[in-house]
Amino acid sequence: MRKLGAQVDRGQAPTRLRVAVGNWLASAVVLLRGPRSTIYHRPRFSFQSLHFQAGASTGPGTGAGAGALAYCAQNSGQNSEHLTMDASSSVPPPTPVPWWTKYTRWRQTSLQEGLAAEHRVLRLFPGLGGPMQASDVKVGPGRDAYLHTLSGGPVSVDPPVVMMPGYGAGVGFYYRNFPSLAQRLRLFAVDWLGTGLSGRPPYRARTREQAEDFFLGSLAEWRRAAGLEGSKMILVGHSLGGYLAANYALRYPEHVQHLVLVCPAGVPKAPEDWERRWLGDKWSLRGQMFKVFMWGWEKGFTPGGLIRALGPWGQNLVYKYVANRFSHHGEGLSQREIDAFKEYFYSIAALPGSGEYALRHLLAPGAWAHAPLEERLHELRVPVTFIYGKHDWMRPEYAVRLCERLRAERSPSAPNDLSVEIIEDAGHFVFLDQPELFDKALTNVVRPYLVSDRERRRAAAYVAAGTDVHVAAEAMADARASGQAAGTATATALQQSPTATSWGFAASGVTGHMPVAPSGDPVDGGNPPTSEPGKGRRG
Repeated sequence: MRKLGAQVDRGQAPTRLRVAVGNWLASAVVLLRGPRSTIYHRPRFSFQSLHFQAGASTGPGTGAGAGALAYCAQNSGQNSEHLTMDASSSVPPPTPVPWWTKYTRWRQTSLQEGLAAEHRVLRLFPGLGGPMQASDVKVGPGRDAYLHTLSGGPVSVDPPVVMMPGYGAGVGFYYRNFPSLAQRLRLFAVDWLGTGLSGRPPYRARTREQAEDFFLGSLAEWRRAAGLEGSKMILVGHSLGGYLAANYALRYPEHVQHLVLVCPAGVPKAPEDWERRWLGDKWSLRGQMFKVFMWGWEKGFTPGGLIRALGPWGQNLVYKYVANRFSHHGEGLSQREIDAFKEYFYSIAALPGSGEYALRHLLAPGAWAHAPLEERLHELRVPVTFIYGKHDWMRPEYAVRLCERLRAERSPSAPNDLSVEIIEDAGHFVFLDQPELFDKALTNVVRPYLVSDRERRRAAAYVAAGTDVHVAAEAMADARASGQAAGTATATALQQSPTATSWGFAASGVTGHMPVAPSGDPVDGGNPPTSEPGKGRRG
């Protein structure tokens, strides 16, 4: 039986006394909570292919839009009349874990339960793109040297799109985006080594360079093992995953067709007085708390370590976080989604610590990078696009200013290169807050690289349908500042080819203009974009 008891934050084995006391307290607390419940685990599997019944509403597009959310809200129970299963990819029934397991362990999850929780999350939005297949791709000789991977979409479509999650997250965070993206793109979603449901080898890095090697070397090996040697990939990274994806593109530019940074961490340089701003009066309560926080950060304490140390109480902490964190912007999560997503989130947070310990080596408190991207992306040799939620605490203005400086050094090398896409009514988890707008923005980046003209036309029609795109206020502010410094011609040029654009849904649901194909001809006979200053349709 797995060794019981809480694990200390550094991943070391707990003492026998802690095990005994922890088990006793956990058993006592859980027994006082109420009746026993059944726990399940599943073997590895391929996800079921679930489809909406013909004629079912799926929102403005075919992604997880408002219509799909309404559908799920109306069918929150197990109503098999509205869903059909693909028998060719059926999943065996779950194997129950003995009831006493819940009362004799400190952390209320396991890898198998995490896989089952991921499966339930991905079933929330069954789409027409086919099933997402789960697999573990070996990236080294060790038992824990593998990357958990979801793959789907038409295999004949190039280039492959590889989506990487952020810190403390996993590939299941993209569950709202898979149904739509898998219809048009060859899609992969990969958990970084030591995170999510990937292997959790011991983390021994002591420097920033070693921390980056821990993640980047395994991703390079994954690319080879996954059979992508003959293709360049569209690499998409969110938050800290965006920071790591940028470093991967800097190290392996020959592997990357286009880099997409979604609300990336570590873009700006830290202000010289950032510690003084946080500290305030060092003898105040705030100042003392900041000192404790800094000490914990430098020692490697992590949110995952706290959740594991709290045992059964950590589960409730995560559940409350999920219920409150993802409902501030956009569509929010339905109760049905919260019930499934909280179990998945807890599972990936409570598994043994590994890659999470890299945080202190990569970032300082406040998410200031030790080696900020604004000082390194000048060396980038592949096109780059930023996607932000308008209300992201990472601040899209930093990326706008960076792209303006890079544009002064070189011209964009591809469509959407050196551009910032800002999605209305969305925060840091932009793909959860506004899934359909995010899918459209990402598809718009991938569209010029699609090999088939038919695929490009389909993607362009999807991007245009019901979408309102205009120059973002951040770009207009930079245009005015540049115009004052370098003349009106510079400002006019920025308005005609803006650095930042905002994405929203057109009020009427009908587009006024269709996007322009890579050949320069309007798609499907549509009108070309207008040249109205400060506003226009992006193609």
